[in-house]
Amino acid sequence: MTEFAEARKVAAVLAALAEPTRLRVIWHLTKGPAHVGAIADAVGVKMVNISHHLGVMRTAGVLEHAKEGRQVVYTLNPEVFRAGAHGEELGVLVAGHVRVVLRAHRQAPPSVGKTKRKPKK
Repeated sequence: MTEFAEARKVAAVLAALAEPTRLRVIWHLTKGPAHVGAIADAVGVKMVNISHHLGVMRTAGVLEHAKEGRQVVYTLNPEVFRAGAHGEELGVLVAGHVRVVLRAHRQAPPSVGKTKRKPKK
């Protein structure tokens, strides 16, 4: 059985990932390190909003960051992310005993935006 402290760490990682924009960031960072502006452009989100998401993932231990001049460059934490062994598998996110396999797609996941709901009849 998993100890409570370990379960809390796993839950924090999963909570940090359980948001569409953050999943898109993870998908983008499987390609390699990127600075905040490049991540915001790739994901299609304003820089102030992407900074919030990056902070959540950094606090949960999913991301690492380093300053390069005036820019902050983010990478996936190697203790949490392991690159895939073959072409279809981008990598595996590891949180305790939980593994999340990231599979390759021909293109990035669709942008997350407001969807119009059909009016109720």
